[in-house]
Amino acid sequence: MSRARPLAIVPALALASALAATVLEHRANAHGGEDHSAPAEPSASAAADPNATRVPIETQFLLGLRTERVKRGALAASLGQIGTVVARPAGELAVVAPTSGRLFPPDGGFLRLGDEVKKGQLLGTLRPSLGGAESAQLGLSRSDAASRVAGAEARLGLAEREFARRRELKGIVAEKEVQAAEAEVEIARAEVARARADVGVLAGGAGAQKLSATIDGTVVSGRVSPGAQIAEGTELWRIVDLATLWVEVRIPEADAARLSGDRAEVTIVTDPAARFEARRLAVASLVDPATRTVQALFELDNKDRRARVGALVHVSMAGGAAVESVVVPVSALLDRGGAPTVIVKTGPETFELRTVTVGPKSGGHIGITAGVAAGERVVVDAAMSVLLAAGG
Repeated sequence: MSRARPLAIVPALALASALAATVLEHRANAHGGEDHSAPAEPSASAAADPNATRVPIETQFLLGLRTERVKRGALAASLGQIGTVVARPAGELAVVAPTSGRLFPPDGGFLRLGDEVKKGQLLGTLRPSLGGAESAQLGLSRSDAASRVAGAEARLGLAEREFARRRELKGIVAEKEVQAAEAEVEIARAEVARARADVGVLAGGAGAQKLSATIDGTVVSGRVSPGAQIAEGTELWRIVDLATLWVEVRIPEADAARLSGDRAEVTIVTDPAARFEARRLAVASLVDPATRTVQALFELDNKDRRARVGALVHVSMAGGAAVESVVVPVSALLDRGGAPTVIVKTGPETFELRTVTVGPKSGGHIGITAGVAAGERVVVDAAMSVLLAAGG
């Protein structure tokens, strides 16, 4: 019984090998829509060519090898730098306490983080803190204002009665006396209005100030409490117009002269799916002597609020005129002994290493100006494995 077991395994192994071959054959025929039905044996001249190599179809699958038929296109070199999202100067408001005092909310309470604000909206009222002497003086001022109101109202009553008497005697007294009495009434009314206004101001505390928004925007920072004692110069809220933001980027001095076009692609570093097309606003004429960089500003539309102030972004800018070339993914380009190289698929299992002349690079693509023709298939995934198989 023990000697018969190895013999029983042989048919099973043969069956497993046949199944594996069938699966590999099926996968080979289905690979990328390419024709793998008749793998050609390399010729003697191909075997002798140091730039030619053969990779069996099964191995191609194991490596995850993928090719792409290349096309011609116009490609402009791009300059990539890390930038920062900032608020526009006209789209940012820092609400600062103009003096020390206590802060009181408007009807509805204080604004909270993320609240939308309209220009002219009341944010709060700041009542200055008073010392002992100032508080006593405020009490005297209130009493004086109340006395002035009473005196002004008494004078107004006398003036109105005199005006009524002279009007009844119209035709007996001169017209100018009636007009003079009417003028006295108007003067007395103005005195009453001023006195009452002074009482209103002093009732709320000397120098009470209403704090209002001067722009439309969103509250991005702020933490205040009703009646809290606030020190002069304290930032109470920061409001930013998030619908339109700027991107600030520092460009190396050598690249600043190459910058062309008025558009750039902006990608949020922590969210590569968030892409924006930004409009170039300005490139500074001043070179920072410490970093040898030049400041550039771009404007982006942020109506969906995906970009946040202070976020790091990757800015891809055009760095020259577009050049007509064969465009391949950057992953297809290899370095072979210092020479730029791509691998061209010449048959189902045959490949050729080509030294190429590279052109402009933009994003994830690079231009090839010589060495590859449009329509040829270039290895874009697992190219390094093929290079190693060819002896690198």
